[in-house]
Amino acid sequence: MIRTAALLTASLILIPSARAAEKPEGVPVAVERKLHGGWKGGACQGVWAFVADGTFVLTHYSPGNNKLTGIWSVRWDALPPTLVLTIKTSDAPDRIKVGQTWEVKLTQLDDEALAYEWPQSPGQSVRYTRAKK
Repeated sequence: MIRTAALLTASLILIPSARAAEKPEGVPVAVERKLHGGWKGGACQGVWAFVADGTFVLTHYSPGNNKLTGIWSVRWDALPPTLVLTIKTSDAPDRIKVGQTWEVKLTQLDDEALAYEWPQSPGQSVRYTRAKK
């Protein structure tokens, strides 16, 4: 019993340390908060709405003018960080699969601009501007 309690205590001490290594302290508040809100892209790029609770809505996406919803997170295991998007609903499930995860590299994020690169298209940024309220 004492051995189990010691193991549990040690794991509770080590888990926060491991999480700190994944996300630099203070970065999620400073950087991820900038992602919150609406972002408008060019033709077929759509309009993103990132919510603080980790959900998103993507409308006017692709030539099909599709709508998707899902969850988002930012992974900090490399720079630039990776925006991870998991699709939960899709109005075109034959082309844009529910459960599919997209991972893109965040190359710019500030108050007015968002840009990312798909892994298969390095050096080609997809750009968005802050949507007007």
